[in-house]
Amino acid sequence: MKERILVVDDDVDMAEACRRIFRKAGMEADAVYDAEEALLLLERNGDYGIVLTDLRMPRMDGSELLQRIKREFPGIDVVMMTGYGTIQNAIQAMKIGATDYITKPFDKEELLRSVNQILESHRLQGEVQRLQGELKQNFSFPNLIGRSKPMQKVFGLIQAARRNESSVLVVGESGTGKEVVARAIHYDSERADGPFVPVNCSAIPSGLIESELFGHKRGAFTGASATTLGLVRSADRGTLFLDEFAEMPSETQAKLLRVIQERRVRPVGDVAEVQVDVRFISATNRNVEEAVAEGRLRQDLFYRLAVIRVEIPPLRERAEDVPFLVAHFLEKFNRQFPNSITGFTPRAMEALQQHPWPGNVRQLENLIESLHAMGLDGRVDLEELPEAIRSPDPAEDPGGDRPAALSEAERAAIVRALEASEGNKSRAAATLRISRTRLYRKIREYGLTEYLD
Repeated sequence: MKERILVVDDDVDMAEACRRIFRKAGMEADAVYDAEEALLLLERNGDYGIVLTDLRMPRMDGSELLQRIKREFPGIDVVMMTGYGTIQNAIQAMKIGATDYITKPFDKEELLRSVNQILESHRLQGEVQRLQGELKQNFSFPNLIGRSKPMQKVFGLIQAARRNESSVLVVGESGTGKEVVARAIHYDSERADGPFVPVNCSAIPSGLIESELFGHKRGAFTGASATTLGLVRSADRGTLFLDEFAEMPSETQAKLLRVIQERRVRPVGDVAEVQVDVRFISATNRNVEEAVAEGRLRQDLFYRLAVIRVEIPPLRERAEDVPFLVAHFLEKFNRQFPNSITGFTPRAMEALQQHPWPGNVRQLENLIESLHAMGLDGRVDLEELPEAIRSPDPAEDPGGDRPAALSEAERAAIVRALEASEGNKSRAAATLRISRTRLYRKIREYGLTEYLD
């Protein structure tokens, strides 16, 4: 990713000071003193990844420069420099595309922190693109994301399953993506042009499941006003996905076993059998060996369905995959919502990777959708994540109120710092060892509006 920085400020001393700070930190940086000159330089040189610009400049101000950059060079991140009296303008600039803003006067650490967070985001995006390229090259599973060893094993098993007609058992906790794996196997096999028929066995009443699976003849039972094919025959020349198959009654399991063995199905109330050409993929979040031992699952059916067994690891066991899943879901929901979330700050991403995710990938996807639905734009910081993710589980704390206590202590520390600095945000942020941007977020989060300019 591009890491060269362009500083734009009509204050020559300020522009050169920023350039020197970046260069001493080992970054490539140039400085210009006019917005139009900056646009000419960007047009001639495509190596810039970040523009740091002052808000108030003659001829063309920072807001107009931002709009031009976003229109003509959409891949460049823009950081706005502003004074205390124009913070609202900077916030408005972030709404139209600025990545961050810092208020003057600022110290070297805050400037580098802002830019380093963007560079880290660039690095992560580059890694995601590299991984996606590898996945497209090696696998044809666009909805399965992962670079961890457990997921690479899953990909290998899917590759093996696509080359034959054997039954597949997919095992994993709720939300890990069992149906996604089943669809990947189907649509990457020779049956891809045939139907993929999913069946949630646990959602069908036991008295109706045989009719749903095998079909029935008209008049076979009260209410059977028409002959039906059933789900097995609906999947002819395709794949039948039996989700939570271990929940089926034992007598239905016996009839399903016969269908798998004979490749023939007899509708309820009929005497004739019909030949079917169906591949069976089943899934469960239960311990199948335990279900067999307890007699809830027929051992012979289990053997027939588990010729190839794919075990999907829970998300907590593959935290390294979280950034890539996040990037995948951001791309998905950025197309669906008018607002665009460009990524997460390193602190926020660290919290996502440390969360245990009891709902697995489905829960993570739901979080990303929720953040979009709330109208968030730009990069998401730690404070914008739900309390349950940015704080430890209260159940793990013997006192039970640790997160609330921490929040109250943080609020009190901010108030003390603001009062000691007589409302000077720069000094208060320095005392708290946080950036001014984060301080303003905290002031709004804790309702300390009396300290806002």
